Amino acid sequence: MGYRWVEHTGEVELEIEAPTEEAVFSEALRALAELLGDGPREDRISSEIAVAGEERALLLVRWLEEFVYRAETENLVPEEVERIELAERLHAVVRCRRGTSRHLVKGVTYHRLAFEPAPGGFRARVVLDV
Repeated sequence: MGYRWVEHTGEVELEIEAPTEEAVFSEALRALAELLGDGPREDRISSEIAVAGEERALLLVRWLEEFVYRAETENLVPEEVERIELAERLHAVVRCRRGTSRHLVKGVTYHRLAFEPAPGGFRARVVLDV
């Protein structure tokens, strides 16, 4: 008996640069929508989202986890942020469509997670397990 390490490449890393913290979250949603795929846009709804986190990086993970969960359990694929409020928690209204996603995102990881000030705004990084 024994063991061996098997290299696994089932991840995608998302890097975001935006002028404001709110824009980081909007860009993250836009990127996730692209990853989940295009589909029919007939059945659109607006959905309220509220997530909390002690720091912005954790809030970003929870924001994306919420959409991964909704895509999996409710067949809701995000399209665009209609309104976003960011304080100790994030509250947003997001336009979504009903439909199955093209790619299954298994989870949002804490690997290489970052959310920090950068020249001209903010920079964030998150890794998705696919």
